Amino acid sequence: MSRVDLPVPTSTRVNLSMQRKILAALLFFSLASIMAPVMAQGPDPREIMRQVIDRYDGDSRYTRSIIATCRYRKAAGGIRCVEHPRVKVLEGVEKDYGPDGKDTRGVTILLEPAAERGIGFLQFDYDDPDRETDQWMYLSALGKVKRLVSGKNDEPKRGTLFGSELAYEDVERAHIEDYIYKLLREEDYEGRACWVIESRPTSKRARKSNYSRAIQWIDKERMMALRVLLYDRGGRPVKQITLADVFRQDGVWIARRVNVNNVQTRRITTMKTESIVINPVVDDALLTLRTLSDGNFRESRLQALRARLQE
Repeated sequence: MSRVDLPVPTSTRVNLSMQRKILAALLFFSLASIMAPVMAQGPDPREIMRQVIDRYDGDSRYTRSIIATCRYRKAAGGIRCVEHPRVKVLEGVEKDYGPDGKDTRGVTILLEPAAERGIGFLQFDYDDPDRETDQWMYLSALGKVKRLVSGKNDEPKRGTLFGSELAYEDVERAHIEDYIYKLLREEDYEGRACWVIESRPTSKRARKSNYSRAIQWIDKERMMALRVLLYDRGGRPVKQITLADVFRQDGVWIARRVNVNNVQTRRITTMKTESIVINPVVDDALLTLRTLSDGNFRESRLQALRARLQE
């Protein structure tokens, strides 16, 4: 996919918690340890994807982020927005739980635009494959919290996160048992040696998924997806995801830019990363439903975390 540069405020700091959800779910399904020794017949794609999902990202994270979304058209040299991008500034907090730190709770709050300030999203992910991700959305205009659930007969969740091209399913934690993997080939992508792996949902998972398969380019050294192609339930291409400007902070590999291009709607969402706090002290009370609906409660617990961004 050609790179597209959406206008974003240069002073805005950006969110690893949102990016981590995308990478932990989308890029794992699709979205820094060294690959373990492999058997003579070649690398095991299931083991590769296990290492992708278990890649170290800290025990807690506090970030700010910006996402910009627009309709686009193809033009010489790439794609161009045909409307003014919808820019939203997000603040996120995330913390790992459980004996192995594989359960996660995270909250994301909209800061800008002013008319949408206070809209929030709370998510609980579980390592147990028999437990579904819990998600809640708070709509400040209505003053109520809405639980997000699958449709009848375990149909996939519908809707997108904050009006972006990220579906609610995209940011859920995926479980390795829910997919069948195939190593397609090995090749370079953007100068990085990669495995190209196909993931297909099991019959049980397919009933709840918006996707029939994914193909991802996994960086052999950094164990992260650099490119992902997603296909809808009918087998048609639907989303192209690319990661760029990868850097390392506090032992964590981070992509400074993530593009999500919906080729069916011709809309693209761009996320940029500028600064992150890894392993801050996070009050457990912050990761609760009260944070969504009680602004004073939320603000009183965010002040110390916000100060870390200035250090």
